[in-house]
Amino acid sequence: MSAGPAAFGGEGRGMQPAAAAGAPPTMEDLAASYGVVPTKLLRPACSIPAETMIRQLGRLPHTPHPWLPLTTLGPMIVMGHCDPSQTDYWGMSPFLVVRAVLTPDVYEEVKKDLEGRLQLQPMSVQNPMEGALQPPAEGSDLKEVFRWFVESYPHQGEDGEKMGRLLKESEDKPIARPDDLNFLPRHYAAAMWHIATKNLVFNPEQAPSQDLFPPELLEKHSVYPLHIGERSIYLMCSNPSTYAFEDEWLSMGHEALPLVPVIADPAAIRACIARDRGKIARDSKGTIQVGELTYSDQIANLVEIDPVDIARINPTNPNNTPEQVVQWLLHRALAVRASDLHVEKFYNMARFRARVDGELVTIHTCSEEFLPRYIAMFKNFCAMGQQRQDAQDGRFSIRIGQRRLDVRVAAVPCRKEHQKLIMRFLDKQDGIKKLSELNLSPRQSAIIREVTHRDQGLVLVTGPTGSGKTTTLYAFINAINTENINIHTIEDPIEYEIEGINQTQTDPFHGLTFPTGLRALLRSDPDVILVGESRDEETAQAAVNAALTGHLVFTTLHANDSLRAVSRLLSMGVPNFMLADALALSQAQRLVRRLCSYCKTAAPITPQIEDFLNANGVLKGGVRPDMPVYNAGGCAECNGTGYSGRVCLMEMCQVGPELSAMIAASAPLPEMRKVALKDGFMTLYQEGLMHVLAGNTTFDEIACLSYTAPCMIDSK
Repeated sequence: MSAGPAAFGGEGRGMQPAAAAGAPPTMEDLAASYGVVPTKLLRPACSIPAETMIRQLGRLPHTPHPWLPLTTLGPMIVMGHCDPSQTDYWGMSPFLVVRAVLTPDVYEEVKKDLEGRLQLQPMSVQNPMEGALQPPAEGSDLKEVFRWFVESYPHQGEDGEKMGRLLKESEDKPIARPDDLNFLPRHYAAAMWHIATKNLVFNPEQAPSQDLFPPELLEKHSVYPLHIGERSIYLMCSNPSTYAFEDEWLSMGHEALPLVPVIADPAAIRACIARDRGKIARDSKGTIQVGELTYSDQIANLVEIDPVDIARINPTNPNNTPEQVVQWLLHRALAVRASDLHVEKFYNMARFRARVDGELVTIHTCSEEFLPRYIAMFKNFCAMGQQRQDAQDGRFSIRIGQRRLDVRVAAVPCRKEHQKLIMRFLDKQDGIKKLSELNLSPRQSAIIREVTHRDQGLVLVTGPTGSGKTTTLYAFINAINTENINIHTIEDPIEYEIEGINQTQTDPFHGLTFPTGLRALLRSDPDVILVGESRDEETAQAAVNAALTGHLVFTTLHANDSLRAVSRLLSMGVPNFMLADALALSQAQRLVRRLCSYCKTAAPITPQIEDFLNANGVLKGGVRPDMPVYNAGGCAECNGTGYSGRVCLMEMCQVGPELSAMIAASAPLPEMRKVALKDGFMTLYQEGLMHVLAGNTTFDEIACLSYTAPCMIDSK
C-alpha cells in the first residue's frame, strides 16, 4: 500500500473545495454550511476504538480522499474531513457516522497516521455489512431508535443481550431527552439522540484545550467548548438547553456569545474538564527543589479549593501560608489523577509523593523545617490529635467547583518522633463503577450475573491492598441494588455512600466489630450482606454461617490468588465441609497500568509470541492478520509514560459441584487448579495476556504475575 494520492484505493478525483471564489472558507463556514461540527482535535490521529470499529463494520475506501475515522461515540463512529462534500465513509452506513470538519493540515496528519497502520495491518476491500444496516424510520423518537438499536445493530459479544435487558427494564419509562437514557453505557445516549434528531453530537475525549471559560463554571453546568470561532461557540452539553450557562456567563459581566449546542455524555464532559485542569497543573511553575541530601538530627472537615486562586500559587515562594501550599498540594495531586498522597521526611527534605497509575511520583519537595506545620494542617482538616506517637485515622472532604471528594488520612509514627501521612482520595461522584466499566469478558459477565442472582452463597474478592477489591464489591452490589432487595454492609471504613443500601461503620470503642456487627445484621432481615474484610477467624466463620443460612454474602480476603483463598480460610479455622457448601465464587484481582490510547503503537505478533501465547492457552483460532500487540509510546496526554489509568485483571473461580467436593475432601491445591482449568478457569496471568491482546496493557506490566502462568504451574 503506498502513501501517495491513491493510498486508500481507487483512482478517484482530487480534492474539491467546498466553496469556490474569494477567500477559502473557514472551518466555521464549512460546519455551518454542511450542518457538522468543527474541531481542531486533541491529537491528530485515529483512536484505537475507531480503527477497530472501521475494521468490523467498514472496508477499505474506494477514493483517495475519504472521511477519516477519528474516534467512536458509543455505537457510532466520528469521522473528519476538510471537505464535507466528500461521501466516502469506508463502507460505513452514513447514519452511523458523526461528521466533523478538520483543517487540511490536520486531515493530512490523520491520513498519514492511518496509512501507516494499514500498511502494518491491511484491511479487507469488502465487508458484508456494507449496505446491510437500514436506519430507523424517519421521525422515530428516542425509544424507537433504542428499540431499533437493540434489534438491528450488529452487537459484539454479549452487548446485544445486555442492551435487550436495558430496553425491557425501560419500557415504562418516558424517553424524550438524552438525560432519559443516562442508564446506558457512556456515549450511547448522545449517539441515539443524533440518530433520532440529526442534531450535533461529539465525543469530548477528542476536544482540544480551552482558556476562555473558567473550569469551575464549566463544571457547574457540565459544558465544555468544542470549538471557539469568530462568530459562534460550539458548546458540548448534556442537555440541548444552555440558558443557565449563558445567564451566569452574562451575569459575570461578559458579552453575549452565540452558542451552538453539541450533545455529549456528561461524565465524558467532566473528564474533559478534569483533563484540562491537569494540564494547567502540569504546566504550572511548581518545581521540585533539588539539593544535597544529608541526615539531620532535627527532630472542619471540608476544604474548599478554588482552582483560579491555586493557579496563582508558586509553592516555592516563602511568602505563601501553609494553608495555601497544602491546598496547592491537594489540587496538584488530584490534577495528575493520583489515588494517594504520601507526606514524609526524606533525608533533610520534606517529600510529597503521589501514586499515579499505581506508581509513586514526587510532586513537591521543601525544607524539612516546614514538614511539621504541613502535617499539623492536614491533621486539623480531619480533627486528629497533634500527638506524634499514636497511629491515627481520620478523613476530610475536598470540594473543587462541583466536584466532591473524600480523603482518608492515616498518620503513622516513624523514627526520631517524625510522622508520615498517607491520604487516599475517593471520588464521590465518579468513584462507584458500573459493571460495564470493569472490562469484564463474556465469561466473567456470565459468572457475575449467575452468582449475584443467587439467593445464598459466599463471594470472595481477594488481592493485596490497593488492588481495587472494595471498588469491585461496590460494583457488584450496586448492580443488584433494587427496591425489592435489602442490602446491608458492615465496613471499616465506609468508602462510598450508596443510596438504597444500609451501611454500618465498625466502632470498636462501642463494641461494634466485624463479628458482632455481622451477628447484628442477621437480625435485620437482610437479603445481601457485604462484610468489608474477613480479617480473623471469628469474622470468617460468621460470614460462612451467614451464607449457609439463606444470605448472599460478599467479603474481601487477603490471599495471593482465588484458589489459595480456600486454603487461607481453612487455615483460619473454617471447617472444610462448611466452606464447600457456602463458597459460590472466589475471585483474585490485580491492577496494572493501561496503555495510553493516544500514543500506543501496534506491532505484529511474531512467531515467538504466538508460541508463547499458545503455551499459555489464550490463542483460540490462531493469529489473524489484523491481530497486533501494542507497545507503550509517550505523549503529552500520559506525561510521557505511555500509560494512562489502570485496568483490573480478574481471576474468577466459580465453585461447581466437582470443585465443592474437592474442597470438602481437602484436596491438594494443584488438583483443584486442574479441575478449575478444565472448566474454563483462567489464571491472573492468562487474564493479563487477554488484556495484552485486547490492546489494554503490555507484557511488561503483567510480568510480575508470570508465576500464575499455566506453563509455569505445570513445570512445578
